[in-house]
Amino acid sequence: MSFIYNAGTDGIYNESDEFMAGQIAYCAAGVIPSGWLECNGAAISRATYGTLFASIGTNYGVGDGATTFNLPDLRGEFLRGADRGRGVDPGRALGSAQLDSVQDHKHDMPIGTLYAKAGGVIYSGGVYGDTSIGEKTGLVNGAKSSGETRPRNVAVLTIIKYS
Repeated sequence: MSFIYNAGTDGIYNESDEFMAGQIAYCAAGVIPSGWLECNGAAISRATYGTLFASIGTNYGVGDGATTFNLPDLRGEFLRGADRGRGVDPGRALGSAQLDSVQDHKHDMPIGTLYAKAGGVIYSGGVYGDTSIGEKTGLVNGAKSSGETRPRNVAVLTIIKYS
């Protein structure tokens, strides 16, 4: 079973196949099947891939503005369903991207007195800083921290049907 997403605007359907031009699928194989292209953001010919161009247009990039258009670039991305009036993610255009984000939140800490000690700042017996008063005294996230916020995931190839 595969997850399918129609990236098209008018649902152009090729009756000889079970998929429409503009549908996106996850592929576990390292080889791209016939009739599909990798979703890598490449600029491709509007004439050669006319059925796909008629389906997705320039939603993912105008290419050179005349003879090419861009494929979606889904490498390293998580897909999010378009809001289309629901109000969960309003104001987004089909094909638009968002940067990573963490919702505003706070971490409450007890209020008390900070005591200076050689090698660190001590609060209630715990070391919260790493040098002296006046330096940064915030806690650093421990296990499983990295430079991005993400759920568990598995890398797969994303492909788009072109005919």
